[in-house]
Order: sequence, then C-alpha cells, then structure tokens
Amino acid sequence: MKKSRLYIAGIAAVLSLSMTVPVWAGVAGQGIDFSNTESNMMGPGPMAGVTPGAEAVETTAAVVNEAANNVAGPMAGVTPGDTVNDIAGTAANIINAVSEKWAQRDVAYLTEEEKSALRNYFQGSVIIGDSVAENFQRYNISGGIGDEVSDNFTSLAVAGYSISKALLPNDGKNIHPMIQGHRYRLPEAIGMIGARHVYSFFGYKDLADPNAADNYETLLREIQTANPGVDINVISTTYMTAASQKTGYNNDSVRMLNAAMKQKCAENGWTFIDVQEIMSDGNGNLPDSWSIDQQIHYNYQYYIYWINEMKRAALTKLGL
Repeated sequence: MKKSRLYIAGIAAVLSLSMTVPVWAGVAGQGIDFSNTESNMMGPGPMAGVTPGAEAVETTAAVVNEAANNVAGPMAGVTPGDTVNDIAGTAANIINAVSEKWAQRDVAYLTEEEKSALRNYFQGSVIIGDSVAENFQRYNISGGIGDEVSDNFTSLAVAGYSISKALLPNDGKNIHPMIQGHRYRLPEAIGMIGARHVYSFFGYKDLADPNAADNYETLLREIQTANPGVDINVISTTYMTAASQKTGYNNDSVRMLNAAMKQKCAENGWTFIDVQEIMSDGNGNLPDSWSIDQQIHYNYQYYIYWINEMKRAALTKLGL
C-alpha cells in the first residue's frame, strides 16, 4: 500500500506541475475551467527542464511514463507517445480508483500490525445514545466477542434516551445513564469511566425538533468541555423502514439531521461515521428484512456495518 501511495503521489505531483504549462489551456477538469486559468496560478511554477510549448507534452509524458515504470511498473492504459491529456485522464482514473478502494478496504482482512493497532486504539471506547446504541453493546458482548472493536467497548446508552433528554438536569426523575446504582449526566458519566473515545448515536426521538442538530452539538461540546482530549465520533442516524414513517418522523428528516451533523462534525473537529446509505435498501429506507420491529431497530448481525466503518475511520486516523 505504501508503494501504491508513492506511485499515486508521484503521478499527482507530475500532473500538478505540468498543469502550469500553457498547453493545458482548454482542458476541463471537474470544477475547473483551465481556459480561464493563468499558468502561474496552478502549482509552484513550470516544471524544471520543461519549456512551454509542444515540447512540454513529450517531456511530461516521458516523465510520467518513467515514474510509472520505476515505481510500480507500466501504468495501465498508458502507451508510449500518449499526450499529457491522455495521461492526465488515465492517471486521474487510477488515483480515483485506488482512493475509492482505500476508503472501502475490506477490514475483514487486516494484518496483525493493523489488528494490534486497532486493539490499542479502541481501548476506553464508549457508546452513548438510545436503544439502537444500547443494542450495539448487546452485539459486542454476544456476536462481537474477539473483535478488536467489540472487546474494548463499554456502554452508557439508555433505551428511550434522546438528545433533548440528555441535556436535562439530573434531578432524579430524568433518564440518564446509571453507574453503580446512580444516574449521571453524560459529561460526568464519561469522565467517571475514563473513556477516551466517545461514539454517539442519537436522533430518532429528536427528528421533529428543528433544533435537533444544534442541541446535539451543544451536548457533544459539553461532553468535550468536561472531558478535555476525549475523541468525539458521531454515528449517523440510520433509516427507518418505509412503512414506519410519518409526518416529522421519516427518512427525509433522517437525511437532514445527518447532513447537519456531518457539517457540525467538520466544524468541531469530530469524526462523522456515515452508515446511512450502507444500511439502506437502495431507496433510502431500512430494509424490512433487517428490522426486528419493522421500525428502527435492526437484527444484531447488521451492527457489523458500524464495526467496519469504525475500523476504517480509526485506521485513517492512525495512518495505516
């Protein structure tokens, strides 16, 4: 994989440099109109040894071909004599394909080094949220035994919990997580168990609340303030079955909340773990055959999708 990264980086660097040459005028990239782009606006300047004009095509093609052969063998789809435009298209396709493969890597086949790193990483992880989050921990202590993620989780999830309820004071009446027979609000409870990584799953009971995303952000910031250095991760709210939807409580609302929380995670430096479409029937609903109540809860085995995305996110953070 390191070799592939060097290969991609080499191609990207050559292409970036070559884009300063006027021969690129009129070549359209996604979101870019090169016909209106000055040559000195792209990259650090002309490539050393390249003179603007027709020679740039041959020189850049030669450089890319040589880099491809030296680093990873001949570049698929590139033949001698190809122009910069030809090579640019081929290289872009390769970069996109490898990037997609990296993002969707099969985490069922990890090296021992990666497994060890994940075991260390997930130590001190806690799930917070509602009954769907509560069932994640049930999966961990049953079907997930032996997994690098499942073996390292504790739970502060509560059936019937919501974002709005989590923000309420602890007056002895409100629902909050229980530790040794006493209820505590999440900011305090997370500190009591010494959690390093917080994975949060909320949303269903707050879908009709126009302030749901803002309240969610308030809750997570309160948790972070009370526990400096804690790693915050938001698991996207998953779809409900098609038949269980109603006004204000439907999959359009799920999509809206997830879009808002993805943005808030980006703004706050939190990780957004997106399982929305992975756990879909292809039409934006939770598959009926997956749901144990034909509403929002799913059979335990489908929590493997959470596990896989958690691993991918962790490996990205670890640079593995």
